[in-house]
Amino acid sequence: MRRRFFGAAAGMITLGASAFVARAAAPASTRIPVGGLPCDVAFSPNGHTAYVPNSVTRNVSVIDVATGLVVDTIALRDAPRTIAISPSGALAYVTEPTRDSVAVLSLPAGKLGAPIEVGTFPHTVAFSPTRPIAFVSNTGDNSLSVIDIERGGVFNDAIPVGDEPRDLAFSPNGALAYVSNFRAGTVSVVDVSSCSVSGTISLDSEFPSAIAFARDGDTAYVSHGGGIVSVIDVASSTVDDTIEVGSGPCGMAVSPDGSTAFVTNQNDGTVSVIDIATNAVRDTIDAGGRPVAVGISPDGTRAYIADSGSSTVSAITLPPASD
Repeated sequence: MRRRFFGAAAGMITLGASAFVARAAAPASTRIPVGGLPCDVAFSPNGHTAYVPNSVTRNVSVIDVATGLVVDTIALRDAPRTIAISPSGALAYVTEPTRDSVAVLSLPAGKLGAPIEVGTFPHTVAFSPTRPIAFVSNTGDNSLSVIDIERGGVFNDAIPVGDEPRDLAFSPNGALAYVSNFRAGTVSVVDVSSCSVSGTISLDSEFPSAIAFARDGDTAYVSHGGGIVSVIDVASSTVDDTIEVGSGPCGMAVSPDGSTAFVTNQNDGTVSVIDIATNAVRDTIDAGGRPVAVGISPDGTRAYIADSGSSTVSAITLPPASD
């Protein structure tokens, strides 16, 4: 079953740290215009705000989730790729590949601080859920950089991983990080305590992209360019199952209640909705011209899908999360 979601355009405000406006709330399911070529989306820990980096316009759109309106636009120094929000909500890190750096934003004001130099052509940044560090995958030199959040700089040597690391994700308990190696067709398993690779998982398909852990941390999901998602048993580091999704799966997120995984299929404009209990696709959502990333609000009631084909974010209402 496919579901189409369309709605009225939301208003946009250019630059300004706290330029909020009073308007009527956006429809429950709508397209929110953002900057040029949105490439990622992340929610604040309290779920009140969503942040969308835009590659062409070199900025971050700030969306007030309650109204569905863009209330601020934060200018960056260069084209961004991905964004991550710290567990405290005080910081946002944004990768800037052509500068070999990570932009640092102080939140909620959105003040741009000094960048952090990392490896070559950084792709994804992620904060540890348990330690004051962040990992950055560097596609140009096949490494992970480790950022000391409190010091605001890189520490330790870079961690060597596989060929062209793309996405990375920490396990819920923070003990492991998984890194998808796009050209190698593998996942590097990183022991976070020692900042070293403890194993490598060979996958059933080439070009692995997005990674997401199930809420219990026992299972991880990896999307592949060939239209499948690999289901990894974390304890054994083996692929237990594969799930057929749409064409060109790219971004992925798991709902806070752990029941559902969402996979953006950039080549056919859809999002596959996976039932984690059965490892089967239970729904397919039409999501624009080229959906590349998906974020789920902390309360599990909203999915935001970045569509680089239309420079919008689709805001979709979901059933409330269950425990």
